[in-house]
Amino acid sequence: MLLAALQQIEKFYGDQTVLKDANLEVHGGSRIALIGRNGSGKSTMLRLLMKQETPDSGKVYLREGVTIAMLEQDPKFEEHTTITELADQAFSDIEVIEQKLKKLEVSGLDKPEIYDEWEKVHEIFERRGGYERRSRRDGVLYSLGFRGREDEAVKHLSGGEKTRLGLARLLMAQPDVLLLDEPTNHLDMEMREWLEGYLGRYPGGVLLVSHDRLFLDKACSQTAEISLAKLRNFDGNPTKYREARIEQLRLEEATRISQQKSYDKLEASALQMKKWARQNAKLHRRAKSMEKRLARLGDEMIGDADMLERTTRFSFECAESGDIVLQARNLSKKFDKQLFEDVEFTIRRGERIAIVGSNGAGKSTFLKTIMGEVASDDPKAELLFGSRVRVGYYDQELKGVDPELTLVDELMRMVGDKEAHNMLGNFLFPYDAQFKRIADLSGGERARLALLKLTLGEYNFLVLDEPTNHLDVEMIEALEEALDYFEGTLLVVSHDRRFISETTDLIWDLRDGEWIDYPGDWDYYQFKRKQIEDSQRNDAKDKKKRKALESQEKVEQVKTPSKWQLERDIESLEAEIAELEEKLTEVNEKLQNPALLSHQELADVAQKHGDLDTALVEKMQAWEDASEMLSNKS
Repeated sequence: MLLAALQQIEKFYGDQTVLKDANLEVHGGSRIALIGRNGSGKSTMLRLLMKQETPDSGKVYLREGVTIAMLEQDPKFEEHTTITELADQAFSDIEVIEQKLKKLEVSGLDKPEIYDEWEKVHEIFERRGGYERRSRRDGVLYSLGFRGREDEAVKHLSGGEKTRLGLARLLMAQPDVLLLDEPTNHLDMEMREWLEGYLGRYPGGVLLVSHDRLFLDKACSQTAEISLAKLRNFDGNPTKYREARIEQLRLEEATRISQQKSYDKLEASALQMKKWARQNAKLHRRAKSMEKRLARLGDEMIGDADMLERTTRFSFECAESGDIVLQARNLSKKFDKQLFEDVEFTIRRGERIAIVGSNGAGKSTFLKTIMGEVASDDPKAELLFGSRVRVGYYDQELKGVDPELTLVDELMRMVGDKEAHNMLGNFLFPYDAQFKRIADLSGGERARLALLKLTLGEYNFLVLDEPTNHLDVEMIEALEEALDYFEGTLLVVSHDRRFISETTDLIWDLRDGEWIDYPGDWDYYQFKRKQIEDSQRNDAKDKKKRKALESQEKVEQVKTPSKWQLERDIESLEAEIAELEEKLTEVNEKLQNPALLSHQELADVAQKHGDLDTALVEKMQAWEDASEMLSNKS
């Protein structure tokens, strides 16, 4: 079922064309990855679907009765509201639908027109997950890290936690069309994996914008790419789309070369024939025929390739350090909880290490402790850097940079005028954008500037804290390529699983206050974690089984009732069974004449019949158990 669509949309900002003849359809069950460079128009498309903006031409379609909602990156909540109260607010419109159902039922569903209306409203209630909303609330809050914090006031949450809570509230509301712009921001790896699975089961349509390539590949089965104002749709995830796009461009180029050769050859033959045909009518007709063939061939030739967006390449040049890069002993840190304790390690030249762990595990604090920005709790702590080590720290906050300076002014302090413009251009800053104040830069622009500055320092030990945040896919892949050729040592914190897999070969895991060194790459780490989790599950099952056996033994040790007590219990049960059978007979008589009952009365009688039947089965089972016990005693 078509839920929402953009139909032949055109959108301009001044003289800039953002979208031209764009078409997109969101159906029930759609999982669409919306990809493209930062500033390409992805957010514009989302705002058009939300009708927060209007197109310059074309139509935005939303099916009647369909709800659509978009994730906010900076949601505003009332500070005194608790997490549970805020979560329950997600169900306000579902509760309105439920009240409408109840009013229709009171009006009498035996009337055809009322019953038809009830069916329509009930379909919406079911589609929005009205019956499962409480269990959905508990599951989402648990999976997004709010378990045990339900009564906590929103004012105590960090900015990242508020963004996560905004995502939780949106998922609980379960709109028909879900627009998610960077939903993985502030989600750790386990949360990202949970969200992938949750979206796979989502009953509506989903349009996703994210720079996490693995997340998009796993969560989406369709791709829409915006490039140079053109929207392309593809039936497959982004990786398959890019492979198909590269192959399509290769085939088009090969076809274009072949067609051009044929055209040039026929054109030369036609010119030669015209020269020969000056005094020969037969040759003149042949020359005319060849010119017509040439015109047809020109019409059939495929056009020039779509212009590709500029790409970038950069590198991290460095001199070689000593064999030992960093030695650490007795690193410990505790805030509200123990983050890590008595950590000792040695990093050697050329090692490429990823630090992983859940949100709040202490990864960034661990990096800052290594960098000397945060002191270890243990006074015996030591940090010893090796000879010729130059540390480059990825600083997206741009500490020490004057926010009033323009981009080009900041670069000119380090290199010359011409070189500053060239470098900024290579990092995809258009000429006009190079005169923006640093204070006015977007998150993506600040991230690119931080990377650019890092390339200038000739550092042989790079320490990167979430370097892929705010970078688009092309820039992430350029960073991966640069690190692939980097001859120094790398220590990185990231939740981007593909980035970790591409750039590192050792894993450090911060988990539950413990630092664990995995001497292998990302695949090895996943294999070992699965082994540990399987073992923990088996231990939990064994513990549960032992508890069940202990409970069974306790039950068996309890003294059974006396013969006299059993006889009294049986008498009591027989009286209760007789009473239930009598009531059940009365209900059966009513059900034999349903025409005499209203729809609501019929529903109530049917419910009573079920309750009586269940109670009768339970009493008869109890009677059998007591009778068997009495027989054994006799």
